[in-house]
Amino acid sequence: MLLLQLIHLLITRRLWLRLTLCGTPVGGCGLTQLPLTIAIGGGITCNEASHVIGIRLETYNVSLYDQFSILNLSSLPDLYFLILSGIGISGTISDQIGTLTKLSHLDLSKNYELTGSIPHQIGTVTKLTYLDLSFNQLFGGILDQIGSLTKLAYLDVSNNQLTSSIPHQIGALREVNSLDLSSNNLVGIKSMDPFLQKLGILVYLNIDNNFIGGKIPSQLKILKRLKILGLSNNSLSGKVPPFITHNCKCRIDLSYNDHLEAYTPSLCERGHKNISLGIVLSLVILIFILLGFFFFARLWKKRKVQPKSMATKKNGDLFSIWDFDGKHAFEDIISATEDFDIRYYIGSRGYGNVYREQLTRKVVVVKKLHGSEIEEPTYLMSFKNEVRMLEQIQHRNIVKLYGCCLHN
Repeated sequence: MLLLQLIHLLITRRLWLRLTLCGTPVGGCGLTQLPLTIAIGGGITCNEASHVIGIRLETYNVSLYDQFSILNLSSLPDLYFLILSGIGISGTISDQIGTLTKLSHLDLSKNYELTGSIPHQIGTVTKLTYLDLSFNQLFGGILDQIGSLTKLAYLDVSNNQLTSSIPHQIGALREVNSLDLSSNNLVGIKSMDPFLQKLGILVYLNIDNNFIGGKIPSQLKILKRLKILGLSNNSLSGKVPPFITHNCKCRIDLSYNDHLEAYTPSLCERGHKNISLGIVLSLVILIFILLGFFFFARLWKKRKVQPKSMATKKNGDLFSIWDFDGKHAFEDIISATEDFDIRYYIGSRGYGNVYREQLTRKVVVVKKLHGSEIEEPTYLMSFKNEVRMLEQIQHRNIVKLYGCCLHN
């Protein structure tokens, strides 16, 4: 059973496995007790009847028993989505894929060693809306039965080794909006008219890196909603139709087609490039203008504020060590205390008198030695020691030392 094989794989590989038992026998899963939800990253999902409806295993870099073809897909009739992307499965796609009649989402991409042809039984999975078989080693042609998948909205078979022509039955995919057939060995398109006439809602068409020859089909102009068209690295020849050279709504790549007559980007493409370049240059110029404006505004503000600051201090900021002039600072102190008037006196301690004054919006305390004390070496030494001590002490309850002055 596929489910048993998956669980065995996950346990042997020691991947995270959480079981929430639903307590109901599950015949559809092949086990007497099966969890309602088995979560392994994206996980395995069961419905209320405990039937598996979804398998999602991605990028685990493990080998799913190496052979995908031996898995018993017929035991999962209620499967709604099957995502086995980038987990290293090999072998071929099982013919039993046709038994998954309820399948809506199938992703077997990026396994790289998945080989063989696309089984024609896939045409019976008519409820498919998403099919991704890209980045494998699939060969053979794109089956005519692909036209039976009329609900398909996304089809990607890129980066394989598919050959032959693109079947016109793809034109029956009326709901498809993204079609990627790039990086294969496709050589042409059978009957272009039926292929394109019904793809009215196609937005993305990529046929890059194939061997498509001949002229660019003029019928491509039917695809009014097309936004991206990739035809590069093929063998296209002849003139480029006017609807391509004057197309402003679709991004078209015709590069590396050696036999295609000289192709110059449309006026719209060049216009878009010029507009983009103009926008970038405008933004750069605007940034420089704004930077210049802020620079000159800041400079003007500094020049405007400077006279006011000069009025509050005569000779530099008393509280900036880089702008301190002892002689002039002493003059400022004398001026602020009115030559150490008694009104500013707040006491004396040990030696010298202490004064309180306000300089440049800050209240400071000034200690001044008497003339006789200056001449006494003991007092002078004590004064210097006190200065050194205050320089080294930083405490919120001890006044900060801004400077000292020895002036006769």
